[in-house]
Amino acid sequence: MAKRLFFVTTNDHKFEEVRLMLEKHDIELLQSKIPIVEKKYDSEKEVSISKALAAVKQLNAPLIVEDTGIYFEEYNNFPGPNAHVVFSGIGFEGILRLLENKKRGAFFRTTIAYCKPGQMPVTFTGVCKGEIAEQVSDVINFDYDALFIPEGETRTFSEMSKQEKEQYSHRKKAVEEFLRWYNEQKL
Repeated sequence: MAKRLFFVTTNDHKFEEVRLMLEKHDIELLQSKIPIVEKKYDSEKEVSISKALAAVKQLNAPLIVEDTGIYFEEYNNFPGPNAHVVFSGIGFEGILRLLENKKRGAFFRTTIAYCKPGQMPVTFTGVCKGEIAEQVSDVINFDYDALFIPEGETRTFSEMSKQEKEQYSHRKKAVEEFLRWYNEQKL
């Protein structure tokens, strides 16, 4: 019998990506789009813990939440967990101007928080290192994917197939860390 777990997210793409990974481990993932106020913190871990605690109060069931940020080597802890807000404000061209003649190293970091009613969340992190491209890819799908080139690659995430991108996926790494822990817990 499959174990049931909620993933609290309004992002259908993220849900489907994680659902496919968990179903291979006999975990039935259910999406919940309950409204969660996402407080501003300095790290994805803090954001994820806050979201998990708020969500478990509403759902009263085992669940996961996640938060992802991107970090530019040139700018300490920026944009971090506020990546979407920054992108919405300055877009591709603003990011390219920000990094003009600067170090282009960058990394994505995803933190997943698992929480059961009456317990504190447990967090799991995945990182993908790389750099910001000199120009925006012709293929555009998600905010930073048209700019981010993972380490060891010459193409941006948006130029890769779903399977190619998954090899480098920061979210996949966080899910794998969660699964190792979850299976050890025999929940």
